[in-house]
Amino acid sequence: MAPPSDFPALHVVQPTQDHHCTIIALHGRGSNGPEFAEELFEDKSSNDLTFSEHFTHCKWIFPSSQERYSTVFQEEMDEWFDIYSLTDPSTQEELQVEGLRDSIKHILDIIDKEVELVLPGNIVLLGISQGCATAIHALLAGQHRLGGFIGIAGWMPFRKHFVDLAGSRNDRASLSTFYADTLGLTGASQSNVCRSNPQQNNVIPALLCHCTDDDVVDVELGHQLRDALMSPGLDINVTYKEFVPGGHWIPCPDGFDSIVEFLRCRAFLS
Repeated sequence: MAPPSDFPALHVVQPTQDHHCTIIALHGRGSNGPEFAEELFEDKSSNDLTFSEHFTHCKWIFPSSQERYSTVFQEEMDEWFDIYSLTDPSTQEELQVEGLRDSIKHILDIIDKEVELVLPGNIVLLGISQGCATAIHALLAGQHRLGGFIGIAGWMPFRKHFVDLAGSRNDRASLSTFYADTLGLTGASQSNVCRSNPQQNNVIPALLCHCTDDDVVDVELGHQLRDALMSPGLDINVTYKEFVPGGHWIPCPDGFDSIVEFLRCRAFLS
């Protein structure tokens, strides 16, 4: 699945020690990769360390979205996909298809390139707001079983469609059909996150963080994302944390500490 060629160049923060792992971090609407990197590395944990100082073996990749026309704002802006309403993301869902398809392909291409350098299990996908909404479908549609997922102040596009299929008897085929028919991802795998053996402990850990006073993406949408990822048949172990106050961001230091703790539990980051 070759991505469109007109995405901006990646913003990469190289590790300060040997490269053992990669975190791919997606910004929200109206931002870009370099801006998100600057904001994310400004704040510190309760140990007075930035993310890059905590994880010296980690490469951070900050992709930037394309500039797209926003139907709501009636102007061109940096966004992964067009969306009509964040009050009800299911309104005019057809507007989301083209951007989601192109953006997911782009993220999957980045993952494919990183897999040539580190194991898939040493790659974590992170996204905030619309970046989270894009990243979760990249995780579910991709062919590689990644080492973790972090979603901040996000929601799940096409949630109702996804939930209807995720609990079906043939999860892999159903989700593959969903991504092919709904988003046009014809090369999507038959879901690497679907459970083939309930006795196996080969799950993808996911941390979802949302602030109860978020006035951009209501916390109820975070609840819906959490519940969708806990659908029967998915090999995803969801940890959900709420914070107040914090708004549409990661509260400091509690939220940052939660992400550090989550990443510290990954063997490749310890």
